[in-house]
Amino acid sequence: RRAWCCCSESNHKHRRMEGSSQQAPLVCPGHSRGVVQVSFSNSTPDGVFLLSACLDGKPMLRRGDTGDWIGTFEGHKGAVWSAKFDAPAYRAATGSADFSARLWDALSGDELSEFNCGHIVKSVDFSPDNSKLLCGGKFKKLQIFDLEKGALLKTLEGHTHGVKSALYSPSGTTVFSGGEDKVLRVWDLNSGAQVKTFEVKKEITSMQLNCGGGVITFTAGTEVHFLDTATLEMTKVLECPIVNPTLGGNVKVQDITSASLSPDRKRFIAGGPADQAWPDPWVHVFDYETGQEVECNKGHHGHVWDVAFAPDGETYA
Repeated sequence: RRAWCCCSESNHKHRRMEGSSQQAPLVCPGHSRGVVQVSFSNSTPDGVFLLSACLDGKPMLRRGDTGDWIGTFEGHKGAVWSAKFDAPAYRAATGSADFSARLWDALSGDELSEFNCGHIVKSVDFSPDNSKLLCGGKFKKLQIFDLEKGALLKTLEGHTHGVKSALYSPSGTTVFSGGEDKVLRVWDLNSGAQVKTFEVKKEITSMQLNCGGGVITFTAGTEVHFLDTATLEMTKVLECPIVNPTLGGNVKVQDITSASLSPDRKRFIAGGPADQAWPDPWVHVFDYETGQEVECNKGHHGHVWDVAFAPDGETYA
């Protein structure tokens, strides 16, 4: 792996936490604005890697164990909202406010393809066979691109507002999407039809497939939802408000911005927003079975936009 261009340090940092020991986090400087998504690669012969999507428009690649910077993907002309690896971590995909999704060589940093989505791209995801790219965003639909041909393969329509997150199922035969219209939608890729919908109380702010596969974790308001990808049944919904003390000795309940389930399905982590009264939000660890908070990690100075477990189940960002 090679680093391709220089980056400068900044006070806006994303953090890698170590399990339940509450030791000081590793701080990864370099971004100049908020980090809105963090994504770990699968375990590879070269180790585990970490991608960060940032409002500064410069997604970065790092080592997942040390947080050391490897390189920056240069080319977007707007904020980058999403960044993902393919299965072997040879390629990366990014989605941006410049209306494009881009495919990158993760070994060299070279741009391989650019896809025009027509509006702000909030989510990208590789198909399990790494041949297609799923994109969602402000264009209120899902677009699937053939990566070999570089062409739009399929469009899925049905959302009434912007899509914030879209994911492939482990089988690659269905996709999941959610966003501002407060509905999680399940799509069959053969027919292009919605096969199931789940209405929630507030807009869906994040969605992840856990590292072990099989469970979609998504957040809406103060609730964390867990969906079995095989049965398409909601296995659990937990009320987990982010309770922060505010000025005057009161408390303020905040919505959850993102949650991630550990590979062993014993814990999940969640982050929340910052505001003027509570500028330093915490990262909360919950017991999956009970929904009770078991740990709290301090250190961020601004919104905790996204959280993610690494494949080892001990490291998270």
